[in-house]
Amino acid sequence: MKHRLITLSRLRRRARRAAPGFTLTEMMIAATIFALLAGMVMGFYTDTFAMMFLTEQKNLINWDMRYLTTSLSYDARQANFFVMYSNYTVSSRSSPSQELLEGNSGDFLVFIIYGTAPNPIKFNIKPISEIIGYYRAPYQSNQVTLDPITNQPTTVMPVRKFDISVANGTLNANQYLLASGSTDLPAGGTATTLEALLPNDSQATIDSHLIVVQLAQGLNDGLLFNNLWDKSIMVNGKIMHGNNDMSATDTYNFTVSPRG
Repeated sequence: MKHRLITLSRLRRRARRAAPGFTLTEMMIAATIFALLAGMVMGFYTDTFAMMFLTEQKNLINWDMRYLTTSLSYDARQANFFVMYSNYTVSSRSSPSQELLEGNSGDFLVFIIYGTAPNPIKFNIKPISEIIGYYRAPYQSNQVTLDPITNQPTTVMPVRKFDISVANGTLNANQYLLASGSTDLPAGGTATTLEALLPNDSQATIDSHLIVVQLAQGLNDGLLFNNLWDKSIMVNGKIMHGNNDMSATDTYNFTVSPRG
């Protein structure tokens, strides 16, 4: 009987064949399958997150719309009349001649509420009781092309609101708006213009005013408010929420009239 000489190299080869493990081809196939599964899972989570983010932004837009509608409706019901200007800067609303007539559009809307005259029988005018303004203005006055906070174009701006009145000590109770050429003032009354009572346009003042809508853009030449026959205001624009990478937008149309 012959005996085969088993060398050390043969033993090593047998051990390698008997040991469990994966070949290079098997490992490459497994890695490919894992990468595909990981990509599918990541894609699912990315799409889900994007949908959740857009849903949240749309909910914020709906909230802005409801809030703006409620606020405008309430203030218009209290107001006696409204005035509109092209924008909030002082240079655009420093005199009555800059008030926009019917058919024009602007970014600054003002509601005026009269008080009670001391002698309604004698005087056919009333003192100013409250002034409420809505306007679009950038977050920062020194921006050029993009908003430093939202990275959006400057045509997309927040809508802010101010409310000044005799009750909070901002206005004097004896301030009257007079018709052109009128001198019918009660004793102690002071003739003034609406423009003289409006807040200044410093950045500190703008920042102190309430933000009603985070981002809005007018659809009529980029302007938000439209004067309809000097009787009503049509708000026509789009409201946005989100960031520079992903945002939601919806149009907003609403018409409101002061009580007169």
